[in-house]
Amino acid sequence: MASGGMVCIKYLLFLFNFIFWVSGICLIAIGAIVKAKYSDFVKISDSSLSSGAVFLIIIGVIVAIVGFLGCCGAYKENYCMVTTFAVLLAIIFILELAAGALAYAYRGKLEGYAKKGLRDGVEKYDTDEAYKKAMDKVQDQFKCCGVDDDGYTLYLKGNNTNATFPESCCANKTGCPTTVGDAKKAKPDVFKKKGCLKGFEQYLKGSPVIVGGVGIGIAFIQLIGIVFACCLMRSIKKEYEVM
Repeated sequence: MASGGMVCIKYLLFLFNFIFWVSGICLIAIGAIVKAKYSDFVKISDSSLSSGAVFLIIIGVIVAIVGFLGCCGAYKENYCMVTTFAVLLAIIFILELAAGALAYAYRGKLEGYAKKGLRDGVEKYDTDEAYKKAMDKVQDQFKCCGVDDDGYTLYLKGNNTNATFPESCCANKTGCPTTVGDAKKAKPDVFKKKGCLKGFEQYLKGSPVIVGGVGIGIAFIQLIGIVFACCLMRSIKKEYEVM
């Protein structure tokens, strides 16, 4: 017959695992949102951003499965299942702490990635449709042009005067030049003055913050689950010894 303390721990662990299972579903949702958020900019942003979102989704799936396993183990008072749950929880805890730390450390490298991505986007605007779509999205969303301030001048450096000039670089769509040749003849006030680097960089920094914050936050919550699991394991073991 289970003691009152064991019953209490059992149901606390069961409740925790239900919450843990829900958090796994939330991780999957957050990962999907982050991935969708950066999908338009995949060509001009570092692939690690998309990888971080995929990592969140994978961890979410694992967390949901482990949470379900923990619920079953707690309900059935199965020593083997609870032990497996505690070990898996500890492994996930270490992985999430590491992922969170790496995500925050990665933020410092984003300026270089953002600058290179935007420069590549300007250079390949006329020759690569994926870069064209990404740059138009950035320049429309952040109301900017090119990389640094007066970034429209980067588009004018090429020798091909028939190359497409981005409408997204114009302050007003009406009267916007459509080719580099026409843009070279236009007055400077036709173009957006603000460069895209600062706005795009801040936007990209949001992903590591989400990945890191969620990872570290859930990792510390898992400590409670590990403690509950260890207490229940001890209680189950004592029950078997008495029997």
